[in-house]
Amino acid sequence: MKDFLAPCMVVGARGMLGRDLCASLREIGTHIVEMDIPEMDISSLSSVMDVMGKVKPKLVINVAALTDVDGCESQQEQAFKVNATGPENLAVAVNELGSFLVHISTDYVFDGSKNMPYREDDPPNPLGIYGKSKLEGELSIKRVLSTNYCIIRTQWLYGANGKNFVDTIIRAGGENKTLKIVNDQFGSPTYTVDLSAAIIKLCLMRANGVFHVTNSGYTTWSGFASKIFKLVGLDDVEIQDIDTRRLGRPAPRPLYSVLDNSRFVRLTGIKLPQWEDAVGKYLFGRTV
Repeated sequence: MKDFLAPCMVVGARGMLGRDLCASLREIGTHIVEMDIPEMDISSLSSVMDVMGKVKPKLVINVAALTDVDGCESQQEQAFKVNATGPENLAVAVNELGSFLVHISTDYVFDGSKNMPYREDDPPNPLGIYGKSKLEGELSIKRVLSTNYCIIRTQWLYGANGKNFVDTIIRAGGENKTLKIVNDQFGSPTYTVDLSAAIIKLCLMRANGVFHVTNSGYTTWSGFASKIFKLVGLDDVEIQDIDTRRLGRPAPRPLYSVLDNSRFVRLTGIKLPQWEDAVGKYLFGRTV
C-alpha cells in the first residue's frame, strides 16, 4: 500500500508543517516532490496543470496556505487566491490525473459558538476572511472531486520549522515578568510532528472525506503558556488573563473551536498524544 504514496507531491513543503511532513515521509522511504512558491503557483491553474502534468504524482498533499489571520482581513483577494482558488486548482489537476488529494484546513471554518467539540458534519460559519477563504477551499475540492480527497482540519499548530506560540511565549517570558494572555479562546495545541504522522496514516488508508485531527485534550492560550513556563522553569512569570476583545485584533476569532477527533480515532485506532506531552516532546525530545 505504501506504493500509493509515490510519487508524492507536498505543496507548501518549506513551511512549518511541510518540513516536518516531508521529513516523516522520507523516514518511511517515500519519494517526495517538494513544491512551494518558486516551483508552482497554486493560484494559477496553468501553473498547476503544467507542473503536475510533468510530475504525475499519485498523491498530492496541500499544506500551503495564507495563515496570517489578521493579515487576511486586509489581503482578502490574496487570501482567496491561495486558500480557495489554490485548492480548487489542485483538485482540477488531481481529477485530470486520477490522483488523490489531501488538504489541510482549519478550525476557523467554525464560529466557536457551539461550546462543545466540533464534529466534521457540524455546519461551518467562519467569522473572518481567513476562515471564509479556507472554507471556500474545502467546498471547491468537494465540488471538483466526488471522491479521492481527504480534508484534514486542525488547529493551534507549532513546530521547529516556523514561528510558533511556544517559542514566542518563552522569549516573551524571558523578557517580561508580567504577561497579558488570552483566556477565553479554547483549542488543542497541535505538534506538527504528531500531525504529520496522522496525515501519513490517513494517506496510507486512502481515507476519503473530512477528518478532525489534533493532539488530545484542550486548553486556553493562557493555559498553554502556563504549561510552557512550568516546563522550562519560568515560574516567576505572572500571567494576567484577558478577554480576546481587549486585544483589538483586526480579525474575529472563534472562542471555542475544539475539534472532535473521534472519527479519526475510530478509523485509524490511533489517538494523538495529550497536548501537554506533545509540548514536552517538542521542547526536550521526550514527554515530561
